[in-house]
Amino acid sequence: MHEYSQDAMAYVRNYGRPDLFVTFACNPKWPQITELLHPGQSASDRHDITARVFKQQLRCLMDFIVKQRIYGEVRCWMYSVEWQKRGLPHAHIILWMVEKITPDQVDNIICAEIPDPEVDPELYEVVRTNMVHGPCGPYNPTSVCMSNDKCTKRYPRSFLTETQTGNDGYPLYRRRPPHANGRTFITQIRGANIEVDNTWIVPYSPILSKTFKTHINVEYCSSVKSIKYVCKYVTKGSDMAVIGLERDEISKYQMGRYVNCNEALWRIFSFVHLVVHLENGQRVYFNPENAVQRAETPPATTLTSFFSTCASDPFARTLVYSEMPRYYTWNALSKKWLRRKRGQPVDGQPGVFSTNALGRIYTIHPKNDDCFYLRLLLVNVRGPTSFESLRTVNNIVCPTFREACQQLELLEHDNQWNQTMDDAIAASHATEVRTLFAMIISTCQPSNPRQLWDTYKNDIAEDILHRIRVATGNLELQMNDEIYNEALVLIEDLCLRMSGKLLKEIHMPEPNCQIRDVLNRELERERAYDIQALEQQVQRNVPLLNKQQMSAYERLMKAVDDGNGGLYFLDAPGGTGKTFLISLILAAIRSQNGIALALASTGIAATLLEGGRTAHSALKLPLNMQVNETPVC
Repeated sequence: MHEYSQDAMAYVRNYGRPDLFVTFACNPKWPQITELLHPGQSASDRHDITARVFKQQLRCLMDFIVKQRIYGEVRCWMYSVEWQKRGLPHAHIILWMVEKITPDQVDNIICAEIPDPEVDPELYEVVRTNMVHGPCGPYNPTSVCMSNDKCTKRYPRSFLTETQTGNDGYPLYRRRPPHANGRTFITQIRGANIEVDNTWIVPYSPILSKTFKTHINVEYCSSVKSIKYVCKYVTKGSDMAVIGLERDEISKYQMGRYVNCNEALWRIFSFVHLVVHLENGQRVYFNPENAVQRAETPPATTLTSFFSTCASDPFARTLVYSEMPRYYTWNALSKKWLRRKRGQPVDGQPGVFSTNALGRIYTIHPKNDDCFYLRLLLVNVRGPTSFESLRTVNNIVCPTFREACQQLELLEHDNQWNQTMDDAIAASHATEVRTLFAMIISTCQPSNPRQLWDTYKNDIAEDILHRIRVATGNLELQMNDEIYNEALVLIEDLCLRMSGKLLKEIHMPEPNCQIRDVLNRELERERAYDIQALEQQVQRNVPLLNKQQMSAYERLMKAVDDGNGGLYFLDAPGGTGKTFLISLILAAIRSQNGIALALASTGIAATLLEGGRTAHSALKLPLNMQVNETPVC
């Protein structure tokens, strides 16, 4: 899923904001499905049918949009299919148009109103049955979209006589009230007649809804920033489920990926990504029969083949790594770059053709130093013929990729951190950008952290602004000192966890918070447990304790209840229930609204306990990871 996000950001870097975001759902009432069902069956009983039909309909939809050009010529597109455990699949589609859709064209493409049943009764019926949200709220308080007595999808929307577009997110579509030519109809919810008006209509495209007769939500993307909130839909990971295995009366549990019937059948029925690796560091798949042969002659990759092509093709020596897919195709069977045979002829280069194909180099974390600087060279150096050639500057072979970057002045004046931040902002959400920024300023010693903050503070605090806008309903809110201060507080928390440093110690603006604020956040963390669930856990597991476990449990809980301090050491062989007992004690204390810190010396041990943390993280023990090459706790 991370690769989908990276692909989308590659499109954004080259073509700007996307134009349309489309959600296309499978309709169990499609004739192609209902005609194949046996008596008494529903669509959810025949996943083999729904998977095939949805695939065909999705292909027809993409052909309709791309080949028929109903909205104009499509420059590029991407989609992902989401399978739901409780229902049928749906697809999330992002479209980039050659001719950008302008705000004054939105009403010609997208509608959020009930159509006239006399003018177009077919479209009216499709919208009435497929494009109405709920109604929820007081009409249906148990609806799945309800949380804290509010609709998470923000329905019903407000009436508007004209569509409004802004600089961020989705526009506010025209939804005329009944007294201004807005239409209504009556539907039944729990036996009651409810009047539905335009505030409950999900935005749709009339031509798509009428053609495919299903739920098709169409949204206009008005800014580049909206891509980060759109991409969360096309990059959602797979569902997870916990399964229990009974063996010899011992229950063992495994966390596994949940693949439902629709997704399984979809897979049964199948951007050039440019790899980055060190010399002889490519991934090699082998079995016992070919292990020696694979070790002696590992398969070529897009990177090693790029070097070979540059050595034999003069034109390739004019390109950087990411430009290769524009002029060459990657043959996965022969593991070679081959010149394109079709496309736009390149002036002065006989037999060379170019296309709009994009290549994306995999992102590398700055902590992976060698690969990070290798990638930096690949982005900037044209026509390298080998790893050694890539390290050669002015006919001098540098011992490391970092030194080669320094000789090329790619690292001067914190340029590498600016480029790192630019890459992250283009490909990651603000929380990830904030974590990266904290890592850079707390562990990488940039020369001017304050200047780095001033340059990127708007991008670092972007999600905070978005959250406050949604919470307050004020879409006109702009960045201010309070938002920057909240971002600095979060960054200081991250720096404390990573290096034990306050922002003022690393020459950064000091956030307006006291030590008690940090303590309050720690208290909130420890009081955020579900008391009712913990009580049920205690009631369920206490009877399962054996005699020795019960003795230890009662003694420890008595010490807690009496308020007596003490140091207790629990010693027993592996597999005898120590973790089970400790987890039960933690649950018992927390179920009484007490605070129980689950600390361990290592991260692996901490993961065994609910809310477990390492001691040096929770207690801010001064472990200097930069000075001690082999730190211990």
